[in-house]
Amino acid sequence: MKAKVLLLSLSLWSALSAQELRLSYNDLINLTLENNLIIKSYQEKLNQNKLKADEIFLGTLPQLKLSGRYSKFSKIEPFIIDLPFIVGSPQFRIYEPVQVHFYSRVSLEFPLFTGLRQINLIKAQKKLVSVSEEELKQVICEILYKAKEIYFNLSLAYQVLKLIETNIEFLEEQKRIAENFFRNGLIQKNDVLKIDIALTQAKIKFFEQENLINDINLALCQTLNLDFQNKIIPTYEIEEFIQTENFENYQIIESPEIRALKNYISANEYLKKASYSSLFPNLFFNAGYDYAKPNPKYFPVKNEWKYSWDVNLVMQITLWDWLLPLNKVKQAETQIKQGEFQLIQLVKKSEIERYNLIRRIQTGKKKIDLTSKEFEYAKENLRINENKFKEGLATVADLLDANRQRVEAETHLIESKIKYQLLNEELKKLNGTY
Repeated sequence: MKAKVLLLSLSLWSALSAQELRLSYNDLINLTLENNLIIKSYQEKLNQNKLKADEIFLGTLPQLKLSGRYSKFSKIEPFIIDLPFIVGSPQFRIYEPVQVHFYSRVSLEFPLFTGLRQINLIKAQKKLVSVSEEELKQVICEILYKAKEIYFNLSLAYQVLKLIETNIEFLEEQKRIAENFFRNGLIQKNDVLKIDIALTQAKIKFFEQENLINDINLALCQTLNLDFQNKIIPTYEIEEFIQTENFENYQIIESPEIRALKNYISANEYLKKASYSSLFPNLFFNAGYDYAKPNPKYFPVKNEWKYSWDVNLVMQITLWDWLLPLNKVKQAETQIKQGEFQLIQLVKKSEIERYNLIRRIQTGKKKIDLTSKEFEYAKENLRINENKFKEGLATVADLLDANRQRVEAETHLIESKIKYQLLNEELKKLNGTY
């Protein structure tokens, strides 16, 4: 009875000091996707790469520009011509300098041919966007697996706490019976003390389990980016997960990490092609409308507003740049080779992990069946010893040993179910699903 009062007091104190948050499996996934800061960081990285792709594409479109200039020059002597050999001949002013200049221009320009450089850069950036998308998926799977692992461990801790609480109630009842036997001279004092020791140890384990739950709860709050005052209560049925076995997870699926590496290799192949474009001439179109005072395109120059326009085709070719494009090509080839080597290693590693996980999942299923039988045997053994103890046919040591076996067997069963589910979640992470 005292134990029940103590446990009730602890529960009431916990309820007052923390806000209870009942969390289902789907709620866990949604909260992780919404609140986790690492996922948000990778999402921003993806958005940055998308904007970079838009920037490269916009660079291939025509650009309309407006420019203007105001200039004031120092005083310049006019350009005057004197007729030779004629005394008193008049002077001819060919050019009258203008000290203040106004100039404005509206121009349209865009590249006509850049050696396919822009096209390859666009394709390369799209592949890099795909790399960021796969990296985001990989991070989501890893963060979700971490959150699920903490979530299931928290559920395990609560179930063990409930088991300890039930064990305390059982020992309290057996202590009452033992004390009654002692008063009637049926057992010795040390038999009662054995139950007292077991009861005290169970209460110590209860407090230790409370501390463990608090530590796991804090870790889950940190992963979900929640207030640490929240007391998370997992609400799910582990039997539903175990009975609903998804064989699709056993299929060979490329992980996001492998897909990201393949896209990275493809991006470098496009960058390699873009580097070759520097060996070809570039052709640009340029047209403009000028409105200036004075307009230098008119001669003689007059201090008045005049307009003019021009259309230009500009060709540029690099005659010598110390083979810089070929150097960039070699760098891209090196990146491609590194990516291919890493891809081979990653594929082999993924195959080994998949084979190992599937084997462990199959073993875990068998372990659940065996621990279920162990629990049934231990429960029946405790029932028999409890009845014998009440009839005086079994010792306290026999009763405590049977109770210990029952507690251990139930703990093993709970742990085997949680570990089995975590193995399935790890296989989901490897496949890039959740």
